[in-house]
Amino acid sequence: MIELSESLENYLKEIYELEELKGNAKVSDLISIFNISPGTVSKALSRLEKLGFIERTSNRRIKLTDEGKKVAERLIKSHRLSERLLTDILGVDWIRAHEIAHRLEHIWPDDVLEKIDKILGNPATCPHGHPIGNRIKISGKKLTEVSDKKIYKVMMIIREEEWILRGVTEFGLKPGVSVEVLGNEGDYVKVKVGDKIEDIPKIIAEQVLVNE
Repeated sequence: MIELSESLENYLKEIYELEELKGNAKVSDLISIFNISPGTVSKALSRLEKLGFIERTSNRRIKLTDEGKKVAERLIKSHRLSERLLTDILGVDWIRAHEIAHRLEHIWPDDVLEKIDKILGNPATCPHGHPIGNRIKISGKKLTEVSDKKIYKVMMIIREEEWILRGVTEFGLKPGVSVEVLGNEGDYVKVKVGDKIEDIPKIIAEQVLVNE
């Protein structure tokens, strides 16, 4: 297999996750995510295309090849297992674990990753609810899209950016937690989490996937 730099591997991972969340990836998405110039993104994509990891479609979308998917899926599995190792075994909070896992995901050899997986008991998801491999399929609706007067279970935090994770942590919205939706009007979703009633800003609520 061709050895890729961490930077190029990160492009493959982000393209994969964009396809998971939005159905496709665009250059503008990558410019926003990495906060770098269009020229830098274009140069990286040209390199990945030349190496056979991506294809660019006629409607300006970016698509992973089978080889690109293989690299991305291994990175994502490594990232999510690293998060589990940090939170479940070492007691690191899930925000810091996500940042550290960005570095660890590139370093584990396959045999070490298998041992980590086994020690953790082959977890189905990362701490934020994203599936590890194909062990579980996550489905649901955003908290901003559900009906009033019902109880839902938090399934996943969609985007794992620091400000989002801090927001959901403040309101106790972690995967596995039950929430009762009391109202969904204006800029807030009113929910009951445990014994507390919270007004969740929709900018945070739209990042929380729930299911009945």
